[in-house]
Amino acid sequence: MKKNRWLPGVLIFLAFCVAGCGSQENKPGDTKEPEPSVSFEKGVDFVGAVRQVDADSGTMEFYNTSFDTMETYLYTGGTQILTKNDKEMSASEIEPGEIYDIYTSEDGKKIVKMKQSADITVHEGASLQVNADEKRLTIRGANYAYTSNLLVFSDGKQIDPMEITPEDEVTFRGVKGQAFSVLVTRGHGYIQPTQCKDFAGGTVTVQGEAILPVSNDMLLVVPEGTQLLSMANGDLTAEVSVQVKRGQVTKVDISKYQSQVSDTARVKFDLNPQGAELYVNGALTDPSKTVSLKYGNHSIKVVLEGYNDYSGIISVQDASLTVHIDLAEESAEVDTGQADSDSSVSEGDSDSSSSPASTVTYDEAHKITVSAPAGAAVYVNGTYKGEAPCSFTKMIGSLTLSLTKEGYETKSYSVEITDDSKDISWTFPDLEKK
Repeated sequence: MKKNRWLPGVLIFLAFCVAGCGSQENKPGDTKEPEPSVSFEKGVDFVGAVRQVDADSGTMEFYNTSFDTMETYLYTGGTQILTKNDKEMSASEIEPGEIYDIYTSEDGKKIVKMKQSADITVHEGASLQVNADEKRLTIRGANYAYTSNLLVFSDGKQIDPMEITPEDEVTFRGVKGQAFSVLVTRGHGYIQPTQCKDFAGGTVTVQGEAILPVSNDMLLVVPEGTQLLSMANGDLTAEVSVQVKRGQVTKVDISKYQSQVSDTARVKFDLNPQGAELYVNGALTDPSKTVSLKYGNHSIKVVLEGYNDYSGIISVQDASLTVHIDLAEESAEVDTGQADSDSSVSEGDSDSSSSPASTVTYDEAHKITVSAPAGAAVYVNGTYKGEAPCSFTKMIGSLTLSLTKEGYETKSYSVEITDDSKDISWTFPDLEKK
């Protein structure tokens, strides 16, 4: 059979053709340009609470809540500033304590865009409790942790969280159990009653709240604004409207406003021996306090175990009267006479029953010492404790400690004291000159 000599050549030619066609089909094409309609936006760099805006230097300072740092950035007229609803706003409209999503330039020095954060918890017109030891704020039953970078403002100035008292109203901002900023919208001031010795042992009320036993030296921490101050001790009363300014002490001469209920006497009882129970018109009565009785006859009964009871009638006809009752084993003598109209109840005569129930208790075995600022008068829950440095019996519970000194700004601090069977020593910052 005759061989086809040209067949190997044909096969080689076909192999080259197949190889060439395959390489042409697998060759990658040129890279296409991205579609003009597709854009890529840089994400949020951090969530920041505004500390201050300095228009002169063109800078903004933030509490960087993402990294718990204080940072300063440049801004310009080209910086885009938006509300939650994407409305344009100016830098002059930014308030301290507001929270923004911050977008910075590529070099990280300038603010390109900032928008009010949407996912922020806001409480307005609320009261706030501060636990400085545990770095915790409690507002409307919810707890929030805070750091030393927490922004707290009052009257445009940054203050310590402990300077917020239960009388204050605040706007709070935070998220997920973390506090970012607090703005005091309604702060507190002080009322210092003077010339009130006739009310010692009675009660003082401010705007229907803060009922306290009256002492010779008091400093009441009250909300700013117009407050109605009332005092009562038996039939003696006083009432005055006081304009209270934030951070300022307003002194009130109570003697100018006191009056006595007509046809009513102030009766004192001197019982011997001490410890006897006194009943006036059938009601158990504290004999250490002045009793307010209307003119006329009143039944009296005095009882003490081991002595004969005394029962009798006293006739009240004068504005002031002192009744002396001596119990004996077989008889009781009664001596009624005129009392000095200028007499008053001493501070020691006050009874805690005149004030509302309180969570404050005492640890007689331990003391609180306030070492500084030296020379400042120290008040705890409105009661004078001494001049720093001073020490007094340890109190357990929520307290408001106030420091005041002539020529200086008065300061108050909210403190929470636990029953840990230890003495406490406090040193507070110096007061600022007025």
